[in-house]
Amino acid sequence: MLPLAALAQTSNSGTAADTGTAATATAPKAERGSRFAQKLNLTTDQKAEFKSIRENAKQQTESIKNDSSLTAAQKRAKLKELHKSTREQMMSKLTPDQQKTFKQMRKEHRRERAERRKAGATQKQG
Repeated sequence: MLPLAALAQTSNSGTAADTGTAATATAPKAERGSRFAQKLNLTTDQKAEFKSIRENAKQQTESIKNDSSLTAAQKRAKLKELHKSTREQMMSKLTPDQQKTFKQMRKEHRRERAERRKAGATQKQG
């Protein structure tokens, strides 16, 4: 799944030549975030809002992970709900065109990830 948190990155060091999807799969998070921000043409305000959402989610994630009163299954459920909530918050900050572009990017990312998994499974068997 394409990490929405990557959208909140504000670095703009990527170039048009750096936007290849194969490179995206192995690029560090900040670099991927920059590419996604460029592809979506995020405004400065959107970047700031995403950064705030991402930081809040990171704090909540740590809190859940460190909560010794929760079972592993409860932690997974809470983290899944947090991820969903974070994704919804971020999507609400995108324009309809940006949402459409993001959904296309996410679909492509999932396809590539499935191909890598399939290739990895084939290599392990052979």
